[in-house]
Amino acid sequence: MTDTQLLQECEALAERLGIRVSREDLAGGPGGLCTFKGESRFILDYRLDVTSQIELFSREFGRLPTEDIYVVPRLRDQIDTYREVQI
Repeated sequence: MTDTQLLQECEALAERLGIRVSREDLAGGPGGLCTFKGESRFILDYRLDVTSQIELFSREFGRLPTEDIYVVPRLRDQIDTYREVQI
């Protein structure tokens, strides 16, 4: 699985969780998960490279209950890594 495919899996997981993904000019800040006007949103700086986007998604997913949702193994491993760091 390429990094681009893994990023697509991140975006698909966000969609399954009801989280809207957008890319904005965040003046160099990476972005993250937030609630905006009652809507869960993943806002990413549009300048982030693919690897940085995957890391950001994985870190934020590590804070959410994703255990009962199917996630491809490579992404699950990354999410679990970030989840362990946060404990």
